[in-house]
Amino acid sequence: MDHYRLEEAKEYKERLSIALKAAKICVFEVDLTRQLYTFFENAEDIFGVSGEVILNDVRSYSKLAPADYQKAVSEYFSHPDDEKTIDKAFQSIFSGQSTTYEARMRAGGSDYLWCKVDVTPVIENQVPVKMIGVITDISNLKSRTDQLENEIKHDNFTGLYNKKYTIELIENVLKKYPEQKNALVLLDIDHFKNFNDTYGHALGDEAIQLVAGTLKRSFRRTDVVGRFGGDEFIVFITNIPNGKWLADKLRGLLRFESGRISYTASIGAAIFPEDADNFNSLFLKADEALYQAKLQRETYAFFSDLTLKG
Repeated sequence: MDHYRLEEAKEYKERLSIALKAAKICVFEVDLTRQLYTFFENAEDIFGVSGEVILNDVRSYSKLAPADYQKAVSEYFSHPDDEKTIDKAFQSIFSGQSTTYEARMRAGGSDYLWCKVDVTPVIENQVPVKMIGVITDISNLKSRTDQLENEIKHDNFTGLYNKKYTIELIENVLKKYPEQKNALVLLDIDHFKNFNDTYGHALGDEAIQLVAGTLKRSFRRTDVVGRFGGDEFIVFITNIPNGKWLADKLRGLLRFESGRISYTASIGAAIFPEDADNFNSLFLKADEALYQAKLQRETYAFFSDLTLKG
């Protein structure tokens, strides 16, 4: 009978191992009262090291004070930038609640990879005494998700923000910093259709790329640079120091040259909150300024100047 049970247990463990490998997950158990990892199955399929190695690595942590133990375990398994996520998970477990989180993890000195961790406590006499967790490798899923999010936010051709996401970012800044002085800038390449007809679409595409690259390099990370489509670009410049600084910035964006092409641009700008206090009104006024600039070509215009002239 004992032999039968031993064989049954062995077969069960083999089936569990096959299932874990197929799902690319590993299972672990921690004795919370002793601060001791007691089980780590199928770690090699995720981290490239065996569970025995991991158990041996973290065994000495059991002698640490609780706060030091948590810190040591977090440093061993997780990325420093995910410290708050791990801390929140520990709090959930010690309060007797199951939790699920995503974090960059490693073990035994392996490279970090994105994992989903599902952890649940085992309660005895209303006190968590153990926790059992399942680690799932989601690095491929995370990479694909990030790629899709990037595609949703960016213009595929230039890499700048697309129209929808640009507007969303600008509206968020206006809402968050209503007292901050900002500039909404619209830029068009002068007579771009004629440029395409004369030089061909290949050079036209090169011109679009050149403008996009120049705008990326010309502004700060706090600014928003987007493509509205065709040869239309938008820049939202946050917290502008003064009018002269802005004018100098725009003046440097009126002519573009590379080895094979040379062309000009026209620019219209409106200032928040002086000219308008919301995105739609600000855009319309910058567009009006752009229209006036395009009548002259290779120049910039501020909406406030048009108002004074009127």
